[in-house]
Amino acid sequence: MSINIDRNQTMLNQIKKTLKDLGFRENEIKTYLALTELGESSALEISKNAGLARTTVISILNSLEARGYLTTHKYKSKIYYWIESPQVIGEVFQNKAKLAGNLDDFLSGLYKNGSNFPFVKIYDTKKGIKKFTENILLKTKKKSIIYTIDTPKEGNYSKVFSEDLKKVFYDVKKKRQIFTKTLFPSNALFDINHHKIKSQDIELREMPEGIKFEASIWIIDEAVYFFSGNPPFLVAVNHKPIKNGIKSIYDFLWMSSKAIN
Repeated sequence: MSINIDRNQTMLNQIKKTLKDLGFRENEIKTYLALTELGESSALEISKNAGLARTTVISILNSLEARGYLTTHKYKSKIYYWIESPQVIGEVFQNKAKLAGNLDDFLSGLYKNGSNFPFVKIYDTKKGIKKFTENILLKTKKKSIIYTIDTPKEGNYSKVFSEDLKKVFYDVKKKRQIFTKTLFPSNALFDINHHKIKSQDIELREMPEGIKFEASIWIIDEAVYFFSGNPPFLVAVNHKPIKNGIKSIYDFLWMSSKAIN
């Protein structure tokens, strides 16, 4: 009996963590899970189950409805809420990704010489880094190549992204047929997550001994991205001359490194 309780609690904790990774706030998670458990319910019933004030729950429900996570109907002047299927979360995010892609196409047509206009963006919160990284992958053209320098021992990704979120990123890369070329420090092969290798199209090379990187680097199209997990920090530089310079150094390191079968 206790084993089942422990399993249920573990599953509940995982669900809460996943919802948090998707941008849900604490009270939104409580409300969403209460409605999922109850089925079609009134705001009063949901508030009792969630352990929150009715006015707070109504405000959250209205927000969740506006974002497409639930549905309502009125019966005898009383509003009832329900979630038709947990799959609705995935559908909402898929639709958002499509809309964002369309918007990007429209804005690119309006913004003259946008690809040549340099910019620098800095993110120093886990939430900001997660969202920006997701946008990077969704905006990257299909069959593109991402050039990276990774330092597994530093844990630059694990300190920001949960394992489930990293799997989502790998799936996005796989669906978009994105190929990754990764350089890593000498004697660090065993520190690389084997799921990372198996889950994506990737080529690895071990850099010569003595070359060290603490931050992780991505080079995509005309931009360079610098990641650090200590503390969480991301710098995005979109500037062709800077990117070309970093890419030349990368190419030299790639040619000087040992291929890993």
